[in-house]
Amino acid sequence: MLKRLAILLFSAAIGLGFSTAQASSSACPHLFEASQAPNLASSVSAKVTVVCYTDYALANSGVTKGPLWSAEHLTKEQVALAKNVTRKDAFHADKNVPAADRAELADYKGSGYDRGHMTPSGDAPSADSQYETFTLANIVPQNSTLNRGKWSRIEASVRAMATEMDELYVITGPIFDADSIPTIGDNRVAVPKYVWKAVSFPNGGGAGAYRCTNAAPVTCDVVSIQVITDATGVTIFPDLSQYDRQHPIDLPL
Repeated sequence: MLKRLAILLFSAAIGLGFSTAQASSSACPHLFEASQAPNLASSVSAKVTVVCYTDYALANSGVTKGPLWSAEHLTKEQVALAKNVTRKDAFHADKNVPAADRAELADYKGSGYDRGHMTPSGDAPSADSQYETFTLANIVPQNSTLNRGKWSRIEASVRAMATEMDELYVITGPIFDADSIPTIGDNRVAVPKYVWKAVSFPNGGGAGAYRCTNAAPVTCDVVSIQVITDATGVTIFPDLSQYDRQHPIDLPL
């Protein structure tokens, strides 16, 4: 059954081509560049719930039981405020997502994986918005070496860039192996092969994405936005020029 779902969900990632359907962003257009949420290929749009939170938005898949994307408009002011918010772990199932489509805390217990944020708690400018980042709809099963090492440093680098440039649009998500998708827990939460974090500088400043293996030995590289779309069926930054989509900016690794 999972294999069949994997073929349905990720057929776009193996070069079959796809039509797109845009997720609803009417409730929180300010979180997306040019007010445009990511477009989803028809092969990945089944059982998707889009949730707008105070400082970020996400699209939860009822197939993978986690986010397809998690998006934020990260500003210099937000980063400064976030430095004063003490982290308080508060992982919880997302009641905005139908019960049949969501992960539960028990799925991660004893799994061997960290609960890895897509939009980081460290970007949250208040205690309330930090709590919102701890929903499992914003979490994927993440290798601990990656989560506590290179991924944490990438998150810090993105905050430094937002401080330097005043603002960034950031979208983060998973890439799954189309041939074999491990799962954890009774709800069969899908374990990604890679995780990625894409950044776009407003006003034609370019874009690029970090891509990291979700297993040891951890390796990370910088790829184009088009590479992420080809691998996921998620068209991030839909308003981006074709040139910027295919040519990544130089991101610090």
